[in-house]
Amino acid sequence: MLEVVVLFAEGFVVFWFVAFLTMMTSMYLDGKGAPVPRLHGAARLLVQNAKLAIIAGIVLTIWEVQTTMGGAVQ
Repeated sequence: MLEVVVLFAEGFVVFWFVAFLTMMTSMYLDGKGAPVPRLHGAARLLVQNAKLAIIAGIVLTIWEVQTTMGGAVQ
């Protein structure tokens, strides 16, 4: 019985991933020919903060991995 549940869950994950990729591809193709909008104050600030958050997340992740593993990651 557990095997059936696991196989069903794996099948659902595959279905969800294919549906997600189809949706993302559709959104990309819809916006491919659209002009790039000019960012105004609030949108520009949001993009800058998102970039800083991503960079900070990457730096903190690398730092934590190095301290957890005793500096083994070079």
